Amino acid sequence: MKKVVIIIILLCFLLVGISPLIKTKLFNKIDDNKEGEEVIKEEEEDTYIDDNKIILGLYKDYHNGKERVLIKEYESNFEYHKDISSFEVYYTNEESISNESQIKLFDRYKDNYENVLDYRIGYKVSFNTIDGMVSKTVLSPKDTNDFYNILEVYLYDDYHRNGGWYSHTTEEEFNKDTLLTSIKLTAGKEVDKITSDITLEAFTYMEEDIDELGNYKGNSKYLITIKKSS
Repeated sequence: MKKVVIIIILLCFLLVGISPLIKTKLFNKIDDNKEGEEVIKEEEEDTYIDDNKIILGLYKDYHNGKERVLIKEYESNFEYHKDISSFEVYYTNEESISNESQIKLFDRYKDNYENVLDYRIGYKVSFNTIDGMVSKTVLSPKDTNDFYNILEVYLYDDYHRNGGWYSHTTEEEFNKDTLLTSIKLTAGKEVDKITSDITLEAFTYMEEDIDELGNYKGNSKYLITIKKSS
């Protein structure tokens, strides 16, 4: 009987002695798993490669018979129900381009790229207000609703129109072939809430170029600043 008691006591001491080693190995294994998961996550994030080579610019057509002008900064009144300005997208960065029809001009630069119709045109509109910052990626007409009372944004598919008068593209009309080649900004009824310049960014994208938060993460983009006239 004494031998059994002695054996049990020795086993207890043995278990107490090796339990820290077991815990250490267990925690090391957990840490290794965490590190492995982090490496996999980093590798997944690093797999995004933007091979979009489209160069683009935002242009102003003054409709005066002169060439269209590449805009970097633009100044306008911010007065309710009046247009601030319209801007057209072309796949070039030349300082000035032809005043010919939008369709012909768009084709001229579009045809410099391969698989160009795989890409769509989106925008990002940002400005500060007395209530906070507005920064919105606009991929379709519905994306302009959040701040419509402050800044009205109208999108146009000039490429698929056959001339004559036409209105902006609605959400009901928007489809997989729509190409939002121009944008118009109009002062909303609460435009006086704007406390900063407006930045407008145009970009070309495919679905994988938009992250889970709705932000464009590619390099094919062009940004202008719109200032309020003093």
